[in-house]
Amino acid sequence: MANRDASWTRDLRWKSLLKQFLLGGGAITLTFGWYLLAEGEWVEFLSNFTVNGILWVLIGIGSGMLVEWLDTKIPWLEAPAKRVVVSLVLMVLYSLVVAMLVLFLYAGLVYGIAPLQALRNVGYTFPLTVVLITLFVGTFLHGRGFFLAWKASFKEAEEHKRAALAAKYEALKNQVNPHFLFNSFNVLSNLVYKDADLAAEFIQQLSKVYRYVLETQQQELISLEQEMEMLKAYLFLLEIRFGESLKVETAVDVEPTDAVVPLTLQMLAENAVKHNIASKKQPLHLSITRQNGTLTISNSLQLKGNQQTSLGVGLPNIQERYRYLCGQSLEVKTENNTFSVKVPILQLNEQ
Repeated sequence: MANRDASWTRDLRWKSLLKQFLLGGGAITLTFGWYLLAEGEWVEFLSNFTVNGILWVLIGIGSGMLVEWLDTKIPWLEAPAKRVVVSLVLMVLYSLVVAMLVLFLYAGLVYGIAPLQALRNVGYTFPLTVVLITLFVGTFLHGRGFFLAWKASFKEAEEHKRAALAAKYEALKNQVNPHFLFNSFNVLSNLVYKDADLAAEFIQQLSKVYRYVLETQQQELISLEQEMEMLKAYLFLLEIRFGESLKVETAVDVEPTDAVVPLTLQMLAENAVKHNIASKKQPLHLSITRQNGTLTISNSLQLKGNQQTSLGVGLPNIQERYRYLCGQSLEVKTENNTFSVKVPILQLNEQ
């Protein structure tokens, strides 16, 4: 199998060289020696065709090797102007040297003419033609090389950016579980000694919420209907924790294709109770409503005197995940003693 692949590669290489020979030899000879056909000088035309074809192949091979070498020494995107100048100068010098050697060998072997005499016979037109052709081909190769280098660099940058965002997103998702468990077990440890039946119900609702956390951990989007079902269980946990100190109102119409980032509502509700006073004398009002294409989660603003240290979750977490998934941001407002967050409702069919 390996021998067959090597043979196939060699065949491709020879086919490519033959193609360059025929195209290069034909193009140059017809451009500068068309009169030979008109005069019936077939032998002269074919000999020129052969020389031009060989010259084209040699220049092509050498230029390719030169480009590969320069890619390691002067990358396109680091110094494009320097790369163009150095590359064109080296390509022209190489082409002139190869052209002179091919001319001398052809003149000596076919006509027995010395190198200096051959150079006098062709005059300045031959090297000038070589230089012009080299500059023309070099300009094309340089434009193509720069474009490919820019495209590869752009693709690599996008891949690195995407990988960095994905890693950051995974880190954000992994922050949810410890934060959620810490608060829930803290409540349960106090409840289990006060009311065993209520503690059992709390555990059932907690398991429902935590099952949702585990099931959605690897999902980027979840239907709003599922999120609202989880929110009911989570609000039950909060109501047990805060009792009459927390007043909750929900008014959300759900469409089948509506979607949100998983745990958005849970984390915003947690954010509200984390930073605000909730007592019988000063109940915390929490509201979740829908307005056109957004969900509005608002709470009465009654900040605690000693703010808890942020664990890097909650609102910043949701902001980053929405920015990663759809490039949208949350609208956060504080007015009339109310703190509100507007969350875009995404569509499952669009994602």
